[in-house]
Amino acid sequence: MLGDRSYIRRLRRYGLFREEDWLELEAFLAGTETYSANQSIEPDAPAFFLTSGWACLARRLSDGRRQLLSFILPGDGVGFDLLTRAHPSVEVLALTPLKVRQAKPALPPLSERLGRVFAGAAAAQQGRLLDQVVRLGRQTAYERMAHLLLELHGRLMEIGEARPDGFYIPVKQEVLADALGLSLVHVNRTLQQLRRDGLIEVRGAQVTLLNRSALEAAADQRP
Repeated sequence: MLGDRSYIRRLRRYGLFREEDWLELEAFLAGTETYSANQSIEPDAPAFFLTSGWACLARRLSDGRRQLLSFILPGDGVGFDLLTRAHPSVEVLALTPLKVRQAKPALPPLSERLGRVFAGAAAAQQGRLLDQVVRLGRQTAYERMAHLLLELHGRLMEIGEARPDGFYIPVKQEVLADALGLSLVHVNRTLQQLRRDGLIEVRGAQVTLLNRSALEAAADQRP
């Protein structure tokens, strides 16, 4: 029963998740809402867990350029921690059609055990934001792409939405450009170079990791 919900599978990584934890969590979650691709989720919308689709946290500049700060994948929560709560300069944007499980307007206090689980999820989100800072600030385009692909694959594997050697990526290269601070041309050239080097294969929206150890070395990903 628990395995049918991506947010349960995600939260289980951060602590023991028993049947009573699931019942406690369900008690303060409401119904399912849907959003279309490219729709912004209003800042005053209730906190939610993403159950289907891809979204992002983004900062948009006055001239229309944007920087993706973090991808939001199935199972991720938004609005439960300081990093993902509503902020006037940051929007939550649907990159694909979404289904979300919203929280009730008034959240009861969490039990100590479930509170630790939520704290673990928030710490993981903070760690990804730090990785994004390093990617944008110090890594080359080649390193950035390798690192992001490994991050996305790992996060999707956690909830059973990736193959051991690859995953489905439902967003266009323009989205990767906005996430990595690169031009669309640079993103395309970087993916081509990774293919030529035998690290990945891309067929449509399917990404296959051909040489994981070399990809990890390129990303400077450490155990």
